[in-house]
Amino acid sequence: MSLGLLAGLILLELFALMLGGSLLGADSDIDADVDFDTDAGADFNLEAGIEAGVEAVEAEVETGLSAGGGLLSWLGLGRVPFLIWVASLLAGFGLTGVFLQSAATALIGPLPVLLAALIALPPGLLFAREVSTLVARIMPKTESSAVSRRRLGGRVGTITQGTARPGNPAEARVRDAYGNLQYLRVVPADGVEAIEQGSDVLILRQRDGSFTATPLAD
Repeated sequence: MSLGLLAGLILLELFALMLGGSLLGADSDIDADVDFDTDAGADFNLEAGIEAGVEAVEAEVETGLSAGGGLLSWLGLGRVPFLIWVASLLAGFGLTGVFLQSAATALIGPLPVLLAALIALPPGLLFAREVSTLVARIMPKTESSAVSRRRLGGRVGTITQGTARPGNPAEARVRDAYGNLQYLRVVPADGVEAIEQGSDVLILRQRDGSFTATPLAD
């Protein structure tokens, strides 16, 4: 059954490649390069309560992910496209089942399907883990620092050096989606005269690739 599903996935992938697409890349990161355009008359009235609520939600999500993230990471999930992991699991599970039933038939007779599946599942998971680890090592790393910086618009940062004024940028520190700290040169958004060092700001990416910032409410 699992080997049949694996064969079906391979056929679907070949069909998708013939059409110019790929199922294996269907779950890869979508580069949603969202530009935050700031018009001269745009106001950002960010309430402290909203900011606190967002931080609370982020903390809750991070806590929930950390509980199960260790096991999922150990199994190889997240290292490679999901369909590659599923194909590896099906291959390991199916091959283990075939060898198990062959050995059991020669010795004591065929095993019940449910029992054989339960015995074959752990080796299948281990096989998927090893394949995912191997594939992750040889897969090209498409995410670069430049691409990561493009996605900083809409994130919260802190002015770490200098005072940002129109025409006089200051340094801002912001954490990207991968948890890495990025340092940017930012100027105040339209309508903001100055942003002092140590201020928390909302980072806004302009269409020309530059960054502006608007201070968050205290």
